[in-house]
Amino acid sequence: MKRIFISILFAFAAVCMYATTISGVVTGKNIYSSVSLNTLTNNFITTAVISPEGKFSIDTYVGETDCYTLTFTGDRGLRRQIYMVLSPDDKINMELASDYSDLLIFKVTGSAEMSFIKACQDKNTAIMLKLKKLEDEYAKAEAVDRKAVQDRYYTTYKQHQAEMEKFYLSNKTLLSSMLFAYMDFNQEFDAHKPMFKAMFAELNPKYSYTALMQEVAIKVSNPIEVGNIAPDFEGVTPDGKTIKLSNFKGKYVLVDFWASWCRPCRAENPNVVAAYNKFKGKDFDIVSVSLDRDAASWKNAIEADGLVWKNHVCTFKQWSCPIARQYRVNGIPFSLLLDPNGKIIAVSLRGEALNTKLSEILR
Repeated sequence: MKRIFISILFAFAAVCMYATTISGVVTGKNIYSSVSLNTLTNNFITTAVISPEGKFSIDTYVGETDCYTLTFTGDRGLRRQIYMVLSPDDKINMELASDYSDLLIFKVTGSAEMSFIKACQDKNTAIMLKLKKLEDEYAKAEAVDRKAVQDRYYTTYKQHQAEMEKFYLSNKTLLSSMLFAYMDFNQEFDAHKPMFKAMFAELNPKYSYTALMQEVAIKVSNPIEVGNIAPDFEGVTPDGKTIKLSNFKGKYVLVDFWASWCRPCRAENPNVVAAYNKFKGKDFDIVSVSLDRDAASWKNAIEADGLVWKNHVCTFKQWSCPIARQYRVNGIPFSLLLDPNGKIIAVSLRGEALNTKLSEILR
């Protein structure tokens, strides 16, 4: 009787151990030979062979709902990833469309989370096609017509962002919605912070154990937001002087994070220079914080880009820069506009938006 009981326990354990299954077929070009399942933090879980007919099946155990990646590997280092959210007892079946440039979910059953991921994929594919069409139109346009095409490109992209934000919020009970919102808007987190806060309030009680929610938690609680006093910091200028942010109380101050190696930063610098030249006589100043590692590159870029204000600091630690970490900077260019009391009144002002805001407050 004891042996029978133990056998039943082993049989039950085997069923529980492989309660989650992911099966599917890759159609189109037969270029993948294996598929592996990993956690979102890239910890390997298991792998399976893809048959000559493109079929695969993964049996695994998922204790709690979490985020994963499914990585398809082919010849000569070819790799494509599918993001997943898996739950205990999921029985997911997928049909994937394959060519050398893309691997897309064509059909999926067995999971509301994965159905949402496919919907996100479809929306992103559609916008990429629209933007590619505008890029081609820009390349063929006469010089005098390119500005109009460029404006349409920007408007199309911003409309897509607004639509995706609404889409994520309308599905805020799904962990996959937070996953894709974070992938889309991580670099502009503060601009979409109300959305993230609403989704976090809904999802964190259920999924606080996940790496994704723990990452979002840090950013949602970020003190660097409009209405807060900017934390003080100090740094060393190119000529060896130490300056503090608090030294600039009484002025409107743009705190600008950049680096010589950052192409978008260098492209934005003419706008920052124009703002400085226009408003420097109206109690306005700039404190630039560089994420450079090399002193010569930093100083050369300051001179080359005409960043004539003297308030430049750098710790030469790139992303480990303590000032950048203090300000939760994870993408550059990034800026904050402070009022004379050191209160943050705007974040991520770029291009014409910076000029518009400064014109509004420095009449």
